[in-house]
Amino acid sequence: MRLPILLAALSCLHFINAFPIPSTRKFEHGSPSIRRQISRYPFCPSQPATEALQQTIFANFINALYIQKNVTGAYDTYVDVNLIEHSPFGPQGRDANAAVLLNIIPYAQFTVLRSNFDANFGFIHLEIAGSPEPTALADIYRMNGTCIEEHWDVTQVKPSNATNPIAMF
Repeated sequence: MRLPILLAALSCLHFINAFPIPSTRKFEHGSPSIRRQISRYPFCPSQPATEALQQTIFANFINALYIQKNVTGAYDTYVDVNLIEHSPFGPQGRDANAAVLLNIIPYAQFTVLRSNFDANFGFIHLEIAGSPEPTALADIYRMNGTCIEEHWDVTQVKPSNATNPIAMF
């Protein structure tokens, strides 16, 4: 039983260096003044923030949630308690949403393909390993100042008869 877990963990390592996201313990993203600002924040409730500070916060959220797979830490640190969830099957609110993700993210095998942040919105595109075909996931987050307040997601399983060799990824 431990070998599959180890193999799953090792399979994730190939993309970490290709996707430069700072550790939540070591704020390497942003200027020294941004790093000083970020160290003194409770992120929620929201505080005023520049876009550069928001980019750093979002990168740290991605690192905590998708790289470290620390759902509770990511949500407790960066997500508003009254999270607005637009997924048709997702519950409203930070804690209820985190409870659902605790049953998914720690066990999912996925690859972070790309992310971006602009004008209060951040997105991340992932490939989730599947059998027989992988699933594409795009998560979109809206920030208000220092706090993530809203979330949308779009998922699609790659069709087994897809004719485009680079479809979805």
